[in-house]
Amino acid sequence: MPTTEIKHSLGHILLVEDEAILAVSQAEFLKLKGYTVEHVATSSDAIDCIASGEEVNLILMDINLSDKLDGIQLAKKILEIKEIPILFVSGYSDQKILNRVADLKHYGFIPKISSPDIVECMIKSALKLHAAEQSLTFREKELRITFEAMGDGLIVLTPEGHIREINQKALDMLGYNKTEVIDKDLSSFLFLVQAESRMRVSYSFDHLTDTLIEPKRRNNLIIVASNGRETNVTETISPILDGNKNLNGIVIVFRENPESQILVPPKDGESLYAKVFQLSPIAMAISTIKDGTYLDINPAMETIFRFEKSKVIGRKTDEFKSWCVPEQIEKLNQIYRENGSLSGERMSVRHPDGVNYEVIVFSQAIEIAGERFVLWFNLDVTKILDIEGRLAKSLEEKDVLLKELQHRVKNTLAIISGLLNLESFKVENELAKQSFLNAQSRIMSMSKVYENLYQSEDLESVDLRKYIEDLVYSLHDIFVLNPSKIRFDVKLEEIRLDLKRTLPLGLILNELLTNALKYAYPNENGGDIRIQLGQSKENVILTVGDDGVGLPESVNIEKGNHFGYELIRSLTSQLKGVFSSVSKKGEGLNIMISFPIQNKE
Repeated sequence: MPTTEIKHSLGHILLVEDEAILAVSQAEFLKLKGYTVEHVATSSDAIDCIASGEEVNLILMDINLSDKLDGIQLAKKILEIKEIPILFVSGYSDQKILNRVADLKHYGFIPKISSPDIVECMIKSALKLHAAEQSLTFREKELRITFEAMGDGLIVLTPEGHIREINQKALDMLGYNKTEVIDKDLSSFLFLVQAESRMRVSYSFDHLTDTLIEPKRRNNLIIVASNGRETNVTETISPILDGNKNLNGIVIVFRENPESQILVPPKDGESLYAKVFQLSPIAMAISTIKDGTYLDINPAMETIFRFEKSKVIGRKTDEFKSWCVPEQIEKLNQIYRENGSLSGERMSVRHPDGVNYEVIVFSQAIEIAGERFVLWFNLDVTKILDIEGRLAKSLEEKDVLLKELQHRVKNTLAIISGLLNLESFKVENELAKQSFLNAQSRIMSMSKVYENLYQSEDLESVDLRKYIEDLVYSLHDIFVLNPSKIRFDVKLEEIRLDLKRTLPLGLILNELLTNALKYAYPNENGGDIRIQLGQSKENVILTVGDDGVGLPESVNIEKGNHFGYELIRSLTSQLKGVFSSVSKKGEGLNIMISFPIQNKE
């Protein structure tokens, strides 16, 4: 009795690919190499797979998904759920996509034109790298927990004295948040004094860089926090040396000595708001409600309106003819009278040099010491509007380029079809000739899509009725030698479909029609082939039927492993649709495909 060798899987790979043909090809190759493969076509299925806890060792991720998320966005979502190595695969390699990939943790980028051996090599390297990173991450997590759990304040510095890392205990001593201090000079945040003399203790990091070889310790020190709280500490300074005994960093440990805390009152809040007013990049001004007299303007206001603060304060707002459109001034005044505020009104400002700028104006009444004033905000949107105008022009140019691209794609596919036709003349084997003919018809079905787009004003969707009519007539010319015996009964409704889904639909129809033309009527028999396209509620329904001999009992179109049937099933799944078939011996075969008219994802 023969035995079956059970091979241990090299790893479980999740293949995220919405192109059915590519997915089948990639999955089969990886299975032959010893991997187990699970294929999904949508972002929601991929997220469900990861969220379910199913073991996945690596994700082979297509970037250009016809989904609510592209591959890069999906990878980001997945990495939020679980740390899994991701290899990106894409036919696109422009700089914008490469920059987006570089910003995300991944294990490689493989162009779709790469050979299978390169893909296998990248997968092996990614799995080894991930295993090494997992081990390193576990060790780092242990050290991080220890670092944060220490009862002492720990600060790690660069040799120049910038804060590289700091634990929560040290932050509490200094009175700052971590985001405020990381990568900053320690002396800007640490106020350290001698307990008895109250003299400030400072570090000369240039000096430490040359002399700090062994740990140093100092007692009787006090850290004064940003809010005035004092902590008595003992300080220990230790070097971090590299393999050549060169200083690579400094560790400072502050051990707290129990002493009573001394608190100081908080800083004056009013001066803080004054600083915000002056430093804000938004143009701001304060005027009286009674007569519009300017009380203060900030530097950003001087920049946008070309004002000089000394010449503005004490003068009324209507003395400055900044608004260049009188109708806008009246509109602004009317809105302010009705609402008592402005919530984003667009106005034009004319500078002394004659150049106009566009601003968005906001205002709000405020009360200070019992008196009411108006606070003005002015946002300069000139550059934004200029960019919008250039984008609109760019979109028009891209529409022209897209139409030309579609025309060239159609011509390229026609050339490929013609080359296949020429090669088929050299082949004597009938089975090989049939393979050339099948490939030629599939390429033609795709070429018809781009021909339809090129002839249409709508560059994003295809007229299915016209497309199917053209495809049927072309297949009739290729396969039907005696037109009087094979007749087409075509009934099509007017339906438009996006390019992404028209291509798989055209390939499905091509397979169904070529199978009917080749196998439904053997021995020079003839009959009718029916093609119907309609819409029922939210679904498109395509029906292809014939009155030929029907399928042999040994053939199951819904489960068979024939390439044509497998292609039809995969393409139907790509459309997120279903199909059914009815075959009776001597009465023909009927197949119905149903899929959503709208791509909800």
